[in-house]
Amino acid sequence: MKKIFIGIAMLLTLFCVSCSKENPYGKKIEENLEMNVKIEDNYRNYYEIFVRSFYDSNKDGIGDLNGVTAKLDYIKDLGYNGIWLMPIHPSDSYHGYDVNDYYQVNSAYGTLDDFKKLSEECHKRDIKLIIDLVLNHSGLNSTYFKRATSAYNKQFNGQPLTDQDKKYVDFYNFYPDKASVPNGVTAYRPTGRKFYYEGNFSSNMPEFNCDSPYVLEEFQNIIKFWLDNGADGFRLDAVKYYYIGNNKKNVELLSKINEWTKKIKPDAYIVGECWDSKSIIEDYYESGCDSFFNFPASVSSSRSPMLNFTNRSGLSTYYSGLLSNADMAKGYIPAPFLDNHDTPRYTSPSSPHLSKYQFALMAMMNGTIFTYYGDEVGLVGTNVSPNRDEDVRIPIRWGEENGDCTIIANATNKDYPYPTVKEQMEDGNSLYNFYKKVLLVRNQNPEIARGKIELIELDNEEKKLLFISKEYEASKIGIIFNFSTNSDLVVDFKSQGFTEVTGQIVVDASEEVYIGMQKNGSIKMPPLSIAIVK
Repeated sequence: MKKIFIGIAMLLTLFCVSCSKENPYGKKIEENLEMNVKIEDNYRNYYEIFVRSFYDSNKDGIGDLNGVTAKLDYIKDLGYNGIWLMPIHPSDSYHGYDVNDYYQVNSAYGTLDDFKKLSEECHKRDIKLIIDLVLNHSGLNSTYFKRATSAYNKQFNGQPLTDQDKKYVDFYNFYPDKASVPNGVTAYRPTGRKFYYEGNFSSNMPEFNCDSPYVLEEFQNIIKFWLDNGADGFRLDAVKYYYIGNNKKNVELLSKINEWTKKIKPDAYIVGECWDSKSIIEDYYESGCDSFFNFPASVSSSRSPMLNFTNRSGLSTYYSGLLSNADMAKGYIPAPFLDNHDTPRYTSPSSPHLSKYQFALMAMMNGTIFTYYGDEVGLVGTNVSPNRDEDVRIPIRWGEENGDCTIIANATNKDYPYPTVKEQMEDGNSLYNFYKKVLLVRNQNPEIARGKIELIELDNEEKKLLFISKEYEASKIGIIFNFSTNSDLVVDFKSQGFTEVTGQIVVDASEEVYIGMQKNGSIKMPPLSIAIVK
């Protein structure tokens, strides 16, 4: 009998411990985990892909367009409804930013038909497809540059010009001697010639003369070609360098590019790379282009003080950043991001919980957000120099029998501190599943990307609580943040006119850690969590 009582006591103890583990935060909030919102506008979640390092469909070690098509369901299931392809054109470099033929696909990536197929499959899934368009310079071995140097050499030597020569003689920014090269411009000599050409990024990237009517005509033809073949818009590379040091003329050209694009495809999306301060980026929105990347919010900005919540002022700085991000776009679409192909990877191998929360903070910002491929599974890397970015362009490891790409030559980073995609998919507390949950919440609540921001409460003493509202088309949500890395937070949301919790983001997503409803109508939030209330 004594043994029976001891056994019952042990069972009761285990039962109570189990109860405690199941409900330390109060009643668990039921969530709708179905994604049933169709995005009709250009406020989307974009996934940037370096095709060479994404998915290899033909076992040659190089990622390709068919590989992207094969992984569209992966991208869609994660919560992305837009894809940005880094350059896909023939090029002499591994990265593709020195384009030799604007009307072809790099043969290592596939064919134009493969691109068309990718576009068709994207559209079946409500995914927009934009491509990198490099219009400030071409490749050294492009037909344009070969014809232009030949024509300019004739002019330089006093020889007569053919009609074709007259078209190409001013196609690039040429200078007869070193003394005529403007201050701030980098110039090189073509092989075997005595004159110079502008090449601000490298000797392999000669700069177009954007005052040439023939260059502008060619830009229009290129834009039309890709829109006609399935592109939904463009990421415009290095827009500050169309006219180096002349923002006014850059904006004027961007206005033309926007006009040419929207005349063909009114709902096309254009995002420009203007790597500069907030005030300069604001000026570029005068062009009418939809978006410009918010570089002050990226990790390139000293790991972004706006998202560095571990700093004691991080909470109020983040709120200021929310307002600044929306204000910068002047009524157009902000484009926040954490990292890209030119910056260090933002993921921290030693602090995955901090990396998770940084992504969640970025995803709560207004606009169209951009994620660099592989961030969702913790790819790491730091670019070693402006012209050596191989370390931040290493391949994803899928954990499948096929599909992995070969690491690019010269890459010194070959570390994979996080598990493969397959392993992370099976782990509910992985980076992958955290990204998926965050994007689900963002997609289910259109107010997050589009809403007018109002402050409800900001805790300046304990530096834990930020409570804001976002209103869009007469619908209003509240977003509650617990910025603390180690303590819980109890928040009364009903006194602010909200009645229910409809979404929750918790960095530690284990079974016993969640946002819980309290008996008094408030919620208890664990460290580094976000609640959506309506």
